[in-house]
Parts: sequence; C-alpha cells; structure tokens
Amino acid sequence: MKRALYILILLQVLFGACGKDVDKPGGGGYNGNTEEVVTGPIALTVATCNVLKPSGRREEMSLDTPIVLKSLSRSIIDTGADIIGFNELDENFIGGGKYSLKSACSAIKDFTWSLEWPNSVHSYGPATYSYANGFAFNSAKLTLEESGYVWLSKEEDGVWYVKPESAYQKVGSPARTCIWARMTHKASKKEIWLFVTHLPTDSQGGSYNMAGVVNSFAAHKAGNAPAILTGDMNSALGSSATVATYRRLIGYWQDGNVDATWGTLSGSSKNYYYTAEVFTKNRPDRRIDHIMTKGCTATDYHPVIVTYTLDGTAWCPSDHLPIVATITIN
Repeated sequence: MKRALYILILLQVLFGACGKDVDKPGGGGYNGNTEEVVTGPIALTVATCNVLKPSGRREEMSLDTPIVLKSLSRSIIDTGADIIGFNELDENFIGGGKYSLKSACSAIKDFTWSLEWPNSVHSYGPATYSYANGFAFNSAKLTLEESGYVWLSKEEDGVWYVKPESAYQKVGSPARTCIWARMTHKASKKEIWLFVTHLPTDSQGGSYNMAGVVNSFAAHKAGNAPAILTGDMNSALGSSATVATYRRLIGYWQDGNVDATWGTLSGSSKNYYYTAEVFTKNRPDRRIDHIMTKGCTATDYHPVIVTYTLDGTAWCPSDHLPIVATITIN
C-alpha cells in the first residue's frame, strides 16, 4: 500500500505540472510555444468585390483585353484586405480558369483562395458556376477552421438547403447561395464568422425572403460570435421591393456605412462597364454592394477606384467597385 502511494506521489511530481498548460485561455491547446495571446481589440480590413461574369461584356471591354484584366486585378489588390468576399464568379474565375483570380492577383502574399462554390442548379445536371460567390483571406493572420455553403429558399421563410438537388426541387433555377466560413485570428485566438451572398434582382424575385434566410442562417451558425456579411444585395433604394430587402437585412445586421454619400451602380445589360465619374456620383440610392456586421463594428468604409484608359476615357473594369471597411472586434 505504501509503495503504491509512493508511486502515485512520484507520478504527480513528474507529470502534474504538464496539465496546467493543456488548455490555454482563448482556446487552442498547449503546443510547446511560449508566445502570448494578444489581448484587446483587433482590426481587420474586409472587402466585398463583385467581379461580374465576363459573359455579356462588350468585346472591346472584355477581360480578354489584358489591360482590363490587369485593372480588375489591381482593384482587388488595392483593397489591402485581410478578407475579401467575391460575387458573380463563373468557371473562368476559379482555379485554372481563363481569368483565374488567384493567378491574376498573385501579387497578394499569404492569401488562401476559396472560389470553387457552385451557384446554379439545373434539373438535367449538377450545379454550375453562375452568380457564384467565393472568398479569400490572409492566412498569415487568420486560420480557416471550417467552411461550406447553403442554398437559400426563394419562398420558404428561414429555410436553407445543403444539397443542390433539394434546392432545385423546392426553389427552382437560378437559386442563390450563402457561403460561410469560421476563422480564428491567430494572434488573439478570437473567432470570426464570414458570410458571403448575392441576392436576386427585383425581376428575378425572392430577395426579401432570401434576406430573411441569410439572417436566420447566420444566427443559427455563428450564434453570438462576431460575424461579417459581404455581398451584392441588389438593394438599390429605387424600388419598394429592394428597400424592403435592405431593411430586412439591417433588422439583424448593422450596415457598415449607414450614412453613405456615394454609390455603386448595378450592371447595364448593354455595356457592363462604367466610367469613374459615373461610379463616384453622389447616389446612395444606387449602393448595392455591402459590408455588414454583427457583434463587431465597421469604420473607414470606402470604394476602391481603379481605372484603365481606352480611347481617351478612363473606364472601370467591372460594373461594381470593390468596397472596403475596417472591422474592429473587441
């Protein structure tokens, strides 16, 4: 008995101290490092960027023209963002695609790209890349813990689908998705949730209900953790339908720029491009691209304007400007 007690005491002396560091405050098990967890507020630069599908562009404004693609790439690089949400991707923009964003924006260091998320459902085949969303993030600052996407119901309140065939059966084509990602800020160990979506236009219908689904899904997924929503909400305040969609979103989220004094335009079916002068007019009613927050705050909300010159005119490479904000998480 005495020998057993002696052995037990000896084991506690030898190994007991190791248990103190197994679970450090702020999450993450002990890994042998002595690096301290950063405390206090953290700030991240977040951007939303609708790159616009190449189909439909006028030939002289196509991304096949090197100066146009270079300008689009520069507009993304110049956001200086730690997290970027993308809209209107298609097969040309994903890895290995004709206009691969990862290749075009190779000047951005330490970035991880997640662009291969389908967003169009058909009864005769698998989901494809149409109105697709994606995201990229600074892997030197952030760790991606998990990610995925759901299909938003067009008519059923608060309903989302994981399988595309279910979305087609219940919603029809085209459907819209919401991408989600849970990240950890490396220095502080704080958890951050990202949601990226692209809501329909008035003519496509369903935006009001889908806004409610986005709200419900974000609440279900992130709970009380800090969350960021980026995307093209097609919420130009020129019609009652889009006003209702916008108001439904801000019933849950905080608009990163409530007092907007500038606006971005939706696309033109004939042109798909705009001059910098058109983009920067004082038209807050045309602001359709948004960064919204929950449990954190947005400041320094602004567009990034990069143009290229053709025939003596300065053009923007997409019918959307990248929008940037500083997100502070306490």
